[in-house]
Amino acid sequence: MKKIIPLSVLSIALTFASVGFLKGNSYKEVLATSYPTSSVTKNINLNDLSDSDIRAYYSSLSSLPESERQGTNLLKNLKPILKNNQKYFSYGSGATTAVWQMYEIVDRDWEKSPASAIPGYDAATNTITNYSYGKSASSPGMNPYIHALYVNRDKENGTKAWGDHTQTNYGINQEHIWPKSAGFGQDEYGTGARGDIMHLWAGNGRVNGYHHNNWYYGFVDKNQSYDDAGNDYPYLAGNLKGTSKTFGGTNPVFEPQDSDKGDIARAIFYMAARYNYLSGSDSDGIDSGNPNLEIVNNVTSFVKAEYYSTTTKTGKMGILQDLLEWNRIDPPDEWEIHRNNLCYNNYTNNRNPFIDFPQWAEYVWGQSNNGTYVSTPTGAANPATDSINDSELLKLEEVGTPQATFEVGNTKTLKATTEDDSPITWSVEDSTIASLDKTSTASGESVTVTALKDGETKVIATATIGGVQQSKTFKIVVSEKKSSDGETTPQSDDNENQSSFDFKTFFEANKVWFIVCGVGLLVLLIVVIVLFAKFGSKKAKKKVNNTIKKTVKKSIKNQSKKK
Repeated sequence: MKKIIPLSVLSIALTFASVGFLKGNSYKEVLATSYPTSSVTKNINLNDLSDSDIRAYYSSLSSLPESERQGTNLLKNLKPILKNNQKYFSYGSGATTAVWQMYEIVDRDWEKSPASAIPGYDAATNTITNYSYGKSASSPGMNPYIHALYVNRDKENGTKAWGDHTQTNYGINQEHIWPKSAGFGQDEYGTGARGDIMHLWAGNGRVNGYHHNNWYYGFVDKNQSYDDAGNDYPYLAGNLKGTSKTFGGTNPVFEPQDSDKGDIARAIFYMAARYNYLSGSDSDGIDSGNPNLEIVNNVTSFVKAEYYSTTTKTGKMGILQDLLEWNRIDPPDEWEIHRNNLCYNNYTNNRNPFIDFPQWAEYVWGQSNNGTYVSTPTGAANPATDSINDSELLKLEEVGTPQATFEVGNTKTLKATTEDDSPITWSVEDSTIASLDKTSTASGESVTVTALKDGETKVIATATIGGVQQSKTFKIVVSEKKSSDGETTPQSDDNENQSSFDFKTFFEANKVWFIVCGVGLLVLLIVVIVLFAKFGSKKAKKKVNNTIKKTVKKSIKNQSKKK
């Protein structure tokens, strides 16, 4: 009797065979057995959490004493929050592994590949039903544009989810922002930390493989010899490999383009919070799927070869003070904030606290400003009151008590403040929905926003701080003005006499009833005629026929006279 190979065994064999081919690496990635994987959901929630929901996620911190909400104690106490009910997904170079498919959602370029173009998208609920993931480069299925690390944002982005998985041109890799070699080892588990989508982003393959590799992150000394990825492809300019500007030495460091600096720093901070042994115990044990990680402030501890962390030996990544500075000069933008919510809502069931509260990085490790590093924590985390998604270089807030509704004709006051008192430039994304009374202010000076028509737009405050442009947005939702009885008041032309009766407006507002009544009358007339035809007397019928004949005759006679 013939032996039939089980489909699951064949699938695993094909996964092993494809490893390294698509990524250009010689080692193998093994799917985990100790870290169970979940299936990707087909029903996608695209909504961001409210501020109150974000605060609730971290609420267990609030009851702790201040000393437990700062320094490495904050990392220790964040770990159980981030670990609770966390989900992992199949990771590897095989095209059908879940992480590749998840990039279609979490790393999607939402401007070039909007949600409205996805079958099953419901704008009313901002959800997708029965999403169809791609399966391979040759049979792409859904194939959106990707917001890949290292690709210049001001250039035409040709990166697609299933277009190319090589290290050339717009090819993308699974970029481990915390390199696997720095504490995970290479080939024991395929999920766990190495498959954690919070640090496993889509990145340009060329930069990932040839420029970042597994070097520490840091500012590159441009007075020394360095390599710019823009020499390979123009749209990769600004991704540099060279010696450390902060510490010197001979070990290379990698400096990403400015728009990726903060994203990378916050992913590194997340890994140090999620994977550590600061409590002195871990029910999962410390292994390559659940490493013990530490961020260091030097380059001398860098180890090129892969190694495993233990309870006493940490996996190290740096450079800390440069990462802290990147967190400040490149605060979370809308895309990064949305990615954090997409991961939480649909896949990982956990969040990156340093995207929700960027200032918490300084509550753990201190702060770095223009190369000056102070290691003293600057505060203690308080999820109930700390500002959300705020780098504190530029603050944007509403003055006074926020209105429950913002109706046409209403005004509200906004204020932006910069850390160094830099002036603010103001703009509105859609000036037909709301207007501003001024377009430039000093730091701390307020502007008045006036609602013009119903719709949704954003007010944008921009400032240049320390030579880097910062911006914050404030969402504006305008509703039509309500009358005293709660009904929407129609917006009329200023020249119209409001006291006069407008039959056209009345008809438009009630045309459904006009149509229903008209059809009803017509049906009633037909019924009357049918009944009359069936039950009417012969004499009555004859009288009607004679009347019709006379009328027709008279009409013909009148027409003849006219001719």
